[in-house]
Amino acid sequence: GALAEFGIEAGRAAGMTGVWVNGAKIAAIGVHISRWVTTHGFALNVSTDLAYFEYIIPCGLAGRPVTSMKKILSVAPDRSEVIAAVVRSFGKTFARRMMPSEVLCPT
Repeated sequence: GALAEFGIEAGRAAGMTGVWVNGAKIAAIGVHISRWVTTHGFALNVSTDLAYFEYIIPCGLAGRPVTSMKKILSVAPDRSEVIAAVVRSFGKTFARRMMPSEVLCPT
């Protein structure tokens, strides 16, 4: 996956949502339903200031740490490189050829 391109071994945790690295959550998924419209997305902690998580119980998971790519790698990877890795991984996972949005929706 995308994190593996940066040397980070990540995966699922039994009974939990999101992406985990050594027991710490690095990515979350979300779904919102309102007025017959469903939206969804995900958040990947690249260079997130993790201090803010000390004041909340993220995702309702008390006692479960949160991590970031920056914390694991000691330096934040370039955001454009992370985006490119996520796009490649998405395409591979869903067996789809990924294209730049300007190709799909020219201005």
